[in-house]
Amino acid sequence: MFAGVLIIARRLDLVRRIALSLLIPYLFLTLVATVISRSPSAEVRIMLEPFWTYRQYYTDDFTQFEIQINILMFIPIGFLLPMAIKKPVWLPPIIGIGISVIIEVIQLITHRGLCETDDVISNTIGFLIGFAVIRLIKGIVLLVKHFGSKDKTQS
Repeated sequence: MFAGVLIIARRLDLVRRIALSLLIPYLFLTLVATVISRSPSAEVRIMLEPFWTYRQYYTDDFTQFEIQINILMFIPIGFLLPMAIKKPVWLPPIIGIGISVIIEVIQLITHRGLCETDDVISNTIGFLIGFAVIRLIKGIVLLVKHFGSKDKTQS
């Protein structure tokens, strides 16, 4: 299996290799922070009511911190995943949301943490921020290349 990963990695361009070399350990650290490092509880903990934590955002400092951490945690994934998977453009957001859902399902199955829709919402917001930043950077790079090549041809 490792040999297969190496063969695939050799065929990828440098940007994709760098993105994957950062993304894979980051995903592992995310899994450690959200599941592995937590002690299992005796009961299943699940909250499917959307936006219940957001209603407490301004009244509970811990809830505010949790929402912010969930958003911040997924910004790098939103930034790196589109660099690793360039086309089609809609695939990285689907995978990003899928990663969040998988984490919540693992928490539910292993009884480690609270499985909740608000975490998926916060993670998705974070992913979309990272995704928007990388799309903006790509757009700027394309504009610079486009106008830079016009300047050279006109001189």
